[in-house]
Amino acid sequence: MKKSLVFALALALVLTLVSAFAEPLQIEYWSVFTGGDGATMQQMVDAFNASQSEIFVNHTPMTADDLYQKIPLAVQTGSDVPDVCIVHIERIPNFVANDMLYAYDSDVLAQADVKQEDYIASAWARTDIDGEHYGIPLDVHSYVTYYNKDLFDKYDLNEFLSDGVLTFDEIKALGDKARANGYEGAIFDLGWMRAQLLCYYAQLDPELTLSKDGTNPCINNENMKKVLETMKDLYEGGYTTNKSDDYSSMFYGGELLVWSEGIWMKAAAVDAGVNFGMIPAVCFDPSCVKNWTSSHNFVQFADEERTEAEDLAVAKFIKYMGAVQSETWAVQAGQCPSYVSAWDNLDLNTLPQGFLADPANVDTLAIYSYRYWGLFDTAFSRIGWDFVDGTISIDDALAQVDAEIADAIAAQ
Repeated sequence: MKKSLVFALALALVLTLVSAFAEPLQIEYWSVFTGGDGATMQQMVDAFNASQSEIFVNHTPMTADDLYQKIPLAVQTGSDVPDVCIVHIERIPNFVANDMLYAYDSDVLAQADVKQEDYIASAWARTDIDGEHYGIPLDVHSYVTYYNKDLFDKYDLNEFLSDGVLTFDEIKALGDKARANGYEGAIFDLGWMRAQLLCYYAQLDPELTLSKDGTNPCINNENMKKVLETMKDLYEGGYTTNKSDDYSSMFYGGELLVWSEGIWMKAAAVDAGVNFGMIPAVCFDPSCVKNWTSSHNFVQFADEERTEAEDLAVAKFIKYMGAVQSETWAVQAGQCPSYVSAWDNLDLNTLPQGFLADPANVDTLAIYSYRYWGLFDTAFSRIGWDFVDGTISIDDALAQVDAEIADAIAAQ
């Protein structure tokens, strides 16, 4: 045998052995999944790691507050920046404005077969900024309405669900009927104020206006006043929980008829043994239903040391999470995957949140976009439900929100 052939065979054998024993490329992945959805996400990551030997994803879950505090310092110092991270879609415009995110490389996405048309259009479009694309959506998750089926049967309330939605007037009517029939519990909850109120605001302002010029806040307006006045009216009429009530436990215990919550709480309701149904957010008018909606997005924060090989590994991971694990995310975590073909293998009628994935309901997904979302979130959430019992007037509450956001922007 010629020496050259012997050498070639020996080299091939060495390369094969090196490849066989080479360490996989490690990818650092941070997420905001710390509850039951965190266990599901870890299961999905483990499945990816077991599916191949070239890439190992190290998943670090943390609360959203912790993640949003740690990321700016990591990017600023260039130390311990994750290769890929899950953030809420509303945060992305400000990250982009502050040069904290890298846009996705279209060539890298193409190599991993990550394509725009595979994802829910409204979620994908929100992270198209100045001709670049910054987020790949894992899901959309909405604030909706749960109702106790057993209580609706017992107190003869199903007539109010004939069109698949509940209006604020129907909340009063079904509450009156239930009490006339002997029900002694609560009717409707004052829940997570920010998400709940933004469902109702979107019904009055389809443009989802938080700022007219992209900077200055304008939440102190007639549409938001009507939303707050509606909540105050329900409270004063005795149709809502009180501010100190543990409304979730009340629903689990059969002491609350209608519960406004996120689809991500489905597992908790199941664990509590509640026979529940899920419908869109309570509305002013059945012809205009809107559900406050966010989206968990995969992003890549700025890191000059990240290699093209790592970028490609991230893209392959994202593709796998959409194409292979979306059904797990829907069934076990109760989310609505944004990878559209995932729904081909899922029966919308067997999943409580399935109506959100129906193409006919795409316009009900109210995904807000405001550069200063983080400041808005803090200010808007701070007033809590104080306006319902007169601790602060509605006018003063909304003026306070606008002023706090404006001051925070000026202080940056």
